Amino acid sequence: MEPWGVATTINAMLRLLEHAELVGLTNTEEFTFRAMFMAEAASSIGGLEFHTEWNSFDILIRSHDGPILIEFKYYMTRPRAGVDGVTLGYKGRAGPKNEGEFWRCVEKFATKPDAAIEQRFLVLIFARQTEISPRRSFHESYGSLSATEPIDEFWKRSVGPLEARVLRILPRSTDCFGDGTAEVERD
Repeated sequence: MEPWGVATTINAMLRLLEHAELVGLTNTEEFTFRAMFMAEAASSIGGLEFHTEWNSFDILIRSHDGPILIEFKYYMTRPRAGVDGVTLGYKGRAGPKNEGEFWRCVEKFATKPDAAIEQRFLVLIFARQTEISPRRSFHESYGSLSATEPIDEFWKRSVGPLEARVLRILPRSTDCFGDGTAEVERD
């Protein structure tokens, strides 16, 4: 069964796109999306208590079903403009730096939070296309994600120019070898 967070993500994307009609999609970011996500969850589900920036994680949601921890990753290539409006370059392109950040987040999410928090979701949002011809696209970086440890379940959705991946992350002991040490490197 699909968790409520998937429908909330879709509806938050719709809210974000409505907001972007006023300010431009490239002027949105992770914090804007998190605000839209919380507003959507509060209005459609109710009875939730939100704690943003909880112990270095984006949001802890307390619900009648127990605590839910969510991390957001939001990738968009943005033009950098001079005072005169001329495009000087681009920021936030797809590539190894963003991919490394993403996988470090997955690992942190699997090993660091309180073990009592069983519901852990990483919500990844990225733009399907950019204004420039990129060397690598976000779809190449994240389009083929699958449910492989520690990603337990995985949902793909798209709304307009945005793609979403909602990943349920399995909690994992940091003591992988039984001797107080842990493997944290990823192939």
